[in-house]
Amino acid sequence: MNKAILIGNVGSDVKEFETKNGKMRATFPLATSNRYKDKEGNTLEQTSWHRIALGSTLAERAMRIIQKGAVVQVEGSIRYYTFTNKDGVEVNGSEINGSSFQVLSFPKRKTDEEGQDEDHTAEINTENS
Repeated sequence: MNKAILIGNVGSDVKEFETKNGKMRATFPLATSNRYKDKEGNTLEQTSWHRIALGSTLAERAMRIIQKGAVVQVEGSIRYYTFTNKDGVEVNGSEINGSSFQVLSFPKRKTDEEGQDEDHTAEINTENS
């Protein structure tokens, strides 16, 4: 069985692209961290970055709701691949091919100088033309 479950912080906004077959895909980096103590008792943290890839309906949903700074849980399978880059060098990579995700927390909203939340909604014009 090939199954991975990760909980981590989204490192950048979701990027969407179309495959050669015309299907929509979305990717984003996810940081996971492990804390441990060294021999002297100091707490250290090790962060690992994972490439998350989502297809079709999940890609569309991710584009709408996942943003940099969110904490998400992703479930999927690990996929390893090899490709030749533009310099002719063979590169090995891996990604989590997501089968589901859940946003556990959204990034905090920025506040203006007076301490009021910035308005992140689209402005709607209700005047008659």
